[in-house]
Amino acid sequence: MFCHPRDAVEVFDAIWKVGEPMGLTPFGLAALDMVRIEAGLIFAGSEFDDQTDPWEAGIGFTVPLKSKEDDFIGRSALEERKAHPHRQLVGLELEGGIVASPGDCVRIGKAQVGEVTSAMKSPILGKNIALARVSVSHAELGTELEIGQLDGLQKRLKARVVRYPHFDPTKERVKSNYDQPLVPAE
Repeated sequence: MFCHPRDAVEVFDAIWKVGEPMGLTPFGLAALDMVRIEAGLIFAGSEFDDQTDPWEAGIGFTVPLKSKEDDFIGRSALEERKAHPHRQLVGLELEGGIVASPGDCVRIGKAQVGEVTSAMKSPILGKNIALARVSVSHAELGTELEIGQLDGLQKRLKARVVRYPHFDPTKERVKSNYDQPLVPAE
């Protein structure tokens, strides 16, 4: 829900008035980030920016290379990146109780092979999880990696490439059994 800041209180109060009897709960940015990371959803400034191509960010489907025949600026560069990707967005599961931080380096030995884009301790899953952009040569499920903290070399967190989204990666869970209208009938 987007609105002008001057209308925010009025809009929130109206939504709250309708939603509270139906169990509506306020949802802050930290909670949104938790759900987003568990669901494997990308976020601008985290998983993608102007230095990340759409395939590295996991959103290559948004580029109309097949459906648009027209030439556009950057088309040949995007076709090249699609054919020869450098990095890939992966899910990570971390050992231990320390949560990685966005920007932490991902390493194999001394070689940096990627970086953490988002991370959290998932209360639902009971483990530390992360999204990271890593070299395609180290993106295979089960690959053992290390997250470098401090200077990237002195402190390491063990991690493993896992399927994402972290929550329901096979998408087998029931999405909803809510058959009630969102707005109560008057």
